[in-house]
Amino acid sequence: MRLDKENTKQIIKIVVIAIALLAVVLNLSAVWDGIKVVLSILSPFIWGLAIAFILNIVMSFYENKVFQIGKSKKAKKKKGKWERPLAIALAIITVVAVISIIMVLVIPDFYEVIKNLISNIPTYLEELKNFAVDMTQRVPEINNFIQSITIDTNALRDGIMNLSKDVLDITINQVSSLFSNIVNFFIAIVFAVYILANKEQLKQQTKRFIYARFDKEKSDHILKVSRLSRDSFRNFLTGQAKEAVILGVLCAIGMFILQIPYAGPIGALTALTAFIPIVGAFIGGFIGAVLIVVIDPMKALIFIIFIIVLQQVEGNLIYPHVVGKNMGLPGIWVLVAITVGGSLFGIVGMIIGLPILSIIYAIVTENTNKKLEEKEKELEETL
Repeated sequence: MRLDKENTKQIIKIVVIAIALLAVVLNLSAVWDGIKVVLSILSPFIWGLAIAFILNIVMSFYENKVFQIGKSKKAKKKKGKWERPLAIALAIITVVAVISIIMVLVIPDFYEVIKNLISNIPTYLEELKNFAVDMTQRVPEINNFIQSITIDTNALRDGIMNLSKDVLDITINQVSSLFSNIVNFFIAIVFAVYILANKEQLKQQTKRFIYARFDKEKSDHILKVSRLSRDSFRNFLTGQAKEAVILGVLCAIGMFILQIPYAGPIGALTALTAFIPIVGAFIGGFIGAVLIVVIDPMKALIFIIFIIVLQQVEGNLIYPHVVGKNMGLPGIWVLVAITVGGSLFGIVGMIIGLPILSIIYAIVTENTNKKLEEKEKELEETL
């Protein structure tokens, strides 16, 4: 290789990159700590981007469907100054209303059940002891041991009160952290609103920035991958919302048919937790079982069996069909994305694994089709 000026620059770049990577590997702990500090500082803006992305889906619905603002440049020029602010306000109100309705349905019942559960723990333990005595009458040694157990209800209540005090102390110590989180949340909301209000200008500025620093082919590729990422995550969220509604409705209807209490609140809670792929139904089911067991343990057992069956239907039929179809992915790839993502990164991996695989699937499919077309042209020219 001839050592000219251009090759020398390339060699220097490679050496610098290699030294930088080696430094990162040798100081991985310090680098990770630095990344966490940077992410902590930027967290309000990262959350703002996430909130803006979600709100944009709802805002676009109001703009395109309610206010009839078309996507053409001519239609956008004709729109007044009030549509965008009103659409942003309606999007925020819609999201907050949905979350508030679910909370109003679930939290009061859950609080009442927990309060009753704590106050009746001595009674439950006594009943459990009597049940164990009846079941072990044929084994005298075990039976005598169980009967010798005494439950000091006063000590038990004191222990619960002390635990409550410890929880209260921890809560008080977290007040400053809570205040900081509230401030960050409002910064994120303001940042999200700014993004939504100026999304066309920001989009144009981003394009100019990319084209100014890369050649046209690379710039086109970067923007194409960006559009794929945006569409994949948007389709994932809309598909997840459809699946959550279906699952919540099926859960409420099934509980109503089986005459299980709290059908409405648990159905709403199941719909909310369904935004966590596959395992969301189990989380909602666990909380629902806690609510029901205080009223009727047998109904709680029936509910657990019902939620297991419903989760199997959701995981193997509803989720791959509804979410996979919405994202343009075959059902088998939906299961692969969730399984692999969950194994590597837990719940976060399950949530982001599907959109990421959707992007890869779209890029590979397009590249494959392009290669096949090129080969077909070559074959035609040869023949």
